[in-house]
Amino acid sequence: MDLQSLVAAHMPSRRRQTQMGAAAEDRYYRNQITLPRLRLRLLGLLATTAGVTLLLAGVINT
Repeated sequence: MDLQSLVAAHMPSRRRQTQMGAAAEDRYYRNQITLPRLRLRLLGLLATTAGVTLLLAGVINT
């Protein structure tokens, strides 16, 4: 038996998590949604893309 198996066999097992009810599960997943940050990130990406495009268009025309 190798050392890793020996250590794993003697580690205390973690307690099982309690079951979530439907309402608690809905709250959990609702709190995980980060749509406002995603929206701001998307606007920033669009603004950066537009700026780089205009910059490149100005450089190419000159």
